[in-house]
Amino acid sequence: MNFLRQFHDIVSNQEIDFSDKVIKLLEFGLDVFDLEFGIVSRVDNKLYTVIHVVAPDDAIAVGTQFDIEGTYCTHTLEANKALSFHHASKSHIAQHPCYVNFQLESYIGAPIYVGKKVFGTVNFSAPNVSEPFSEESHDYVELFAQWLGNELARNASSERLLKKNYMLAQVEEVARIGSWELDLLASKLYWSKQTKAIHEVPADYSPNLETAIEFYKEGESRDAIQQVVQEAIEQGKDWNIEIQLITAKGNPIWVSTYGEAEFENGQCSRLIGTFQDVTKEVLLREELKKQKADAERTLEDRSILLAKISHELRTPLNGITGMLTTLLYEKSEQKREEKLKVALRSADILLNIINEVLDFSKINHGELKLEPSHFLLKTIFVDLASLYLPLYQEKNLNFDVDIDISDECWIYCDNTRLTQIASNLLSNALKFTEQGEIKLKVSAKHHNSDVSLHLQVSDTGIGMTESFMKSLFSPFTQEVTKERKQGGTGLGLAIVKELIDYMGGTIQVSSEYQKGSCFDIQLPLKLGQPQSHDALLASDIDFSTLPLSILVVDDNQINRFVLKAHLEKLGLTADYACDGIDAINKCKQNNYNLIFMDCVMPEMDGIEATRILRDEQICPTDKTYIIALTANTSADDKAACKQAGMDLFVSKPVKNTAIEQAIATAKEHFSM
Repeated sequence: MNFLRQFHDIVSNQEIDFSDKVIKLLEFGLDVFDLEFGIVSRVDNKLYTVIHVVAPDDAIAVGTQFDIEGTYCTHTLEANKALSFHHASKSHIAQHPCYVNFQLESYIGAPIYVGKKVFGTVNFSAPNVSEPFSEESHDYVELFAQWLGNELARNASSERLLKKNYMLAQVEEVARIGSWELDLLASKLYWSKQTKAIHEVPADYSPNLETAIEFYKEGESRDAIQQVVQEAIEQGKDWNIEIQLITAKGNPIWVSTYGEAEFENGQCSRLIGTFQDVTKEVLLREELKKQKADAERTLEDRSILLAKISHELRTPLNGITGMLTTLLYEKSEQKREEKLKVALRSADILLNIINEVLDFSKINHGELKLEPSHFLLKTIFVDLASLYLPLYQEKNLNFDVDIDISDECWIYCDNTRLTQIASNLLSNALKFTEQGEIKLKVSAKHHNSDVSLHLQVSDTGIGMTESFMKSLFSPFTQEVTKERKQGGTGLGLAIVKELIDYMGGTIQVSSEYQKGSCFDIQLPLKLGQPQSHDALLASDIDFSTLPLSILVVDDNQINRFVLKAHLEKLGLTADYACDGIDAINKCKQNNYNLIFMDCVMPEMDGIEATRILRDEQICPTDKTYIIALTANTSADDKAACKQAGMDLFVSKPVKNTAIEQAIATAKEHFSM
């Protein structure tokens, strides 16, 4: 819009003559293209004559002549349209006399027509390589050429005639800029073709003063245009504003309108101006504002998250480091055991915080994926009840459990996420209830191939205020009262709500301050297929008697040490490799029937190493069981491990029970 405004200002300036306008347009073009030479030429009988020029140090004089075949303009005339070269020495004209003679790397020009006859060219050039010329650059030089042709044909330049000539029509069409004129003395309103197109009225539409105002949207837009028109008539003020129109077809659009007043004998006699449809620009600007606001909110969320996490991590970290440090000097076996338990509980708390942050990050980036499996629905809630009963008993709280689910109700869904939802609600009940009871009520009803799960957790705790209830599921939100002294990231319920929504369920909450809360959840689940109950229990195995040849592959020495401790506890020994290449070399030298393979390692990762071991039959599937060990636990990561040839997936941090069950699965696989 600035370019068109400047172009319009030059060509409509009635205080300068045609030659001055041409020079100003050449200077303006040189600024736009960042070039050095601007020329308007006349071409007659293969002779190229410079008639207007802007050049450094007046290097080219008006009247200078060249053979047209030796100039760049011969290509422009052959193309019969705007033509450009930004790196001529690398183009097809590198051997042409025009480049050999003048060594101009950058050139853009267009033919000038007077009627249907070629008059000459307008061109800009420089010896330096430039950026490729855009479509807008070609549009400008063509419009310049068209204006020159029209002006040369008419041999006159005035703003009124300019609005009627071919060049202005092209400018309006290219930039969707329309012109208008209001003759106050004759009370006549004129709209150009493009102005009518912007208003979506027929080409033969005749605008008038009474109805024109009705196109402006009622309210702020209509008030704004009335004010600027009044100020222009009374004070001679120009205007340039963006306002909203409602077109004849009822479409809301944004326009940039420019207007100025003309006076005769001290009285405003005429208003003239332009319209440009800037709907796309306005919508883009609004979208950028929204994106900026979203980015700022994201940054704020991250800042809050970092602040919360840095605070919440300190407590479990302090428990771990503090207990482990004092163990170095503790000689009482009983106290050593108590301190180890505290350190382990702190580690579990730390892991829960990290998992919450990772879950929230996945949800926030739309990366959450459910991993369904077939399982007995009742076992989830029986296990949770067994887990939380001693925790409630420690606080002298009654735990009322009512599970109305068939023993043979198999479900196909993400049991980990379902457990996470129920566990989070039970943990909150434990955290915010000091006396009384917690109730867990679960029921499942069959509907053809679906199951409707009803889960309810209620407590007699401190409850929630009405104001806090409004932001209950917002991340990082916690109510601060003298009763609510417990910490936390404030992500738990936000994650629960997202998981329930993701699973197609609903959650309703009722609470009364100082009296308790009740969370009521409905989840639609799919019926599952019964699975075999013949899985071997790790507790039934004497691992030390198994004929296992084990290789542990991990680039981290601490991880190798931890796994070594796990295996030694089971009476097992292993060899160790520090990366994928080392693992392949060791497998070529020894026959291992069990490999624990880390996935992320330098030099060669575990996935690539496994693929080589399988493809080259170094460790065929019927002789070697490969277990993936990784902190990356997404469905995509598991799929990548399986595709590479790994048999089992164990996530870090690794626990004794997970290692035992993995070895038990390997034993069952080989029927040891």
